[in-house]
Amino acid sequence: MVKTVRPIFRKLFQTVKDPVLILNTSCQIESINDYAAQMLNIDQSSRSLLEMDESSKSKWNKYLKKIQSTLGGFCNLNLKIDEGKYKEFRLMGYFHEKKDLIFVRISPKSEASSINESNSIDIYSMFNDISHGIILTDLNGEIVDLNSQALQCMQCEKSQIIKKQHEVIFETLSDYEYSKLQYFANLMNGGRAAINVSSDIGKPSYYKMESKFNYNMNMIVTTITDETEKILLKQQVEQQQTLNSIGQMAASIAHEIRNPMTSLKGFVDLLRLNSNEDHQNYLSVMDSELQRMESILTDLLYLSKPKQRSYEETSIILVVKDVIELMIPHAIQHNVRLKMDDSNYCPISVMGNHNRLKQMLINLVKNAIEVMCSGGVVVIKLENHDGGVEVSVIDEGAGLSDVEMNQLFTPFYTTKSTGTGLGLALVKKVVEEHNGSISVESNIGLGTTFKISLPISDRQYLRHEDDNLIEMWMSHDSFNRLPVV
Repeated sequence: MVKTVRPIFRKLFQTVKDPVLILNTSCQIESINDYAAQMLNIDQSSRSLLEMDESSKSKWNKYLKKIQSTLGGFCNLNLKIDEGKYKEFRLMGYFHEKKDLIFVRISPKSEASSINESNSIDIYSMFNDISHGIILTDLNGEIVDLNSQALQCMQCEKSQIIKKQHEVIFETLSDYEYSKLQYFANLMNGGRAAINVSSDIGKPSYYKMESKFNYNMNMIVTTITDETEKILLKQQVEQQQTLNSIGQMAASIAHEIRNPMTSLKGFVDLLRLNSNEDHQNYLSVMDSELQRMESILTDLLYLSKPKQRSYEETSIILVVKDVIELMIPHAIQHNVRLKMDDSNYCPISVMGNHNRLKQMLINLVKNAIEVMCSGGVVVIKLENHDGGVEVSVIDEGAGLSDVEMNQLFTPFYTTKSTGTGLGLALVKKVVEEHNGSISVESNIGLGTTFKISLPISDRQYLRHEDDNLIEMWMSHDSFNRLPVV
């Protein structure tokens, strides 16, 4: 039977099988059901104060301030159950602003702990092998247990996080949408919340973290879902949309600019016929700028609508030698020396387009030269790697920041005052056309390395395997190992 000073709450209490009571801000009992009254050994006929020891009084005051601002929360109090006898209880409360009352569910701390411990062990063993991370937090916000997937997401040891507050999760996982405060507010007010987080340790990773109160287990269950592939795919789609926009813009540029450029080139050539030496210098500058405009327009058109190109067995070492020969004058102007390192390279061919590969390397070498303001050495390194060839362009420049690294291949992003931001986008496009991959390593003050991996030609791979078989069979040791019939 429900004993309540306020009849309005009688119907509500009749449907609740848990020990619940309603307190005012002075910690005086307004209503209490049978379960809670028996647990606290309280006379239901009086509006008594909820008695507690001295240490719990300060906890109650802090708790009261907390729930008045967040509307919900948890605390542990030592409550009087008999004369001179106190017992620790866990209170889960919700603050009703309009009525200035606190709706409280209570449970013995020892019982709640044993239930939590039992449940966490069962759940941990059950979910340790699934693909999602799971974190179990008690109602005080203390992390009770977590599985190996959660540890992998957070890149930490279990001892570093167990028995810590739930907020410690955000020390290793960053809130990349700036909604952490909203997450905690939703969790306290509605009993569930979700937030998008990321990890910058190693390769960037993205996760969705969802938390929900489980009242049967007296715990907050948090799941972490890896959404890295989804986010990266979204970024690729956005980049493709940018490239599509470039395509539409490039078509318009080609129509609007190429015709007047042709006229300008013609007039520059005519003026050269009747110009003195001083005027010839000005005309050379004009011609150079017109060629630069033509180059920009060509890059735009290639990024938007690349033409069908023929691919054949191509020697990478010949491509590198052509690029070095072309870039030597530009390197000399910047007091830079170009060096090819093929000491760990055995010549092989790739299926590719010589001109496009050359244009790709020119962009990388040109960038490397121009970032070395004080001169130095740019190394083009060739190595055999994973059945293919790896080409590295290594400079001794100032290096790149994390922000610059993340934006490198974005069209129109540039760190140069006169750059167009299309060079590295074109480089990436050419690498993808050749079924290769590109990666970047950089250290501030030490320089940057661009690594391009290209697969070996299928035909050459077959020939290479044939050569190995012939060499094996023709070797003296192989004949010695032949069985006698």
